[in-house]
Amino acid sequence: MKFTRAEDKLIGESGQAGGGPVDPSPLTGIWLNTDKRTGGITKLVLTQNDGGLMVRAFGACDPAPCDWGEVRGEAFSSGVGSPEGMAFTVSYQFGFMETFLAVYFKGGILVLDSFNTFNDDSGRSNYFSREFFHN
Repeated sequence: MKFTRAEDKLIGESGQAGGGPVDPSPLTGIWLNTDKRTGGITKLVLTQNDGGLMVRAFGACDPAPCDWGEVRGEAFSSGVGSPEGMAFTVSYQFGFMETFLAVYFKGGILVLDSFNTFNDDSGRSNYFSREFFHN
């Protein structure tokens, strides 16, 4: 199998798929949560390193934001024929929990969907949240 749906099989005259590697540069910058009183993620710092996307997230902690560290994200375009990055995913492993972020650019903002899974025996329910960021 070479594709799972019609939009996966864009083929150019050369017989190769168009687009090439995804360019994450349209996503880079410092992105701030639109809700200044969020209890979730306060800031994202997105940079490009060796053609890849690097993600540094900051959680709402007191008295200062918690730096989650920098990890490599996976950038995505809007289709197989476009190299322009417009979304990314990234996973953070904290030991007691895993946080998977799925983020996309829409209408001048980043929409962040957070999937949080607890790996400890705390009894906390796994949860989802959605937040919005501007730069």
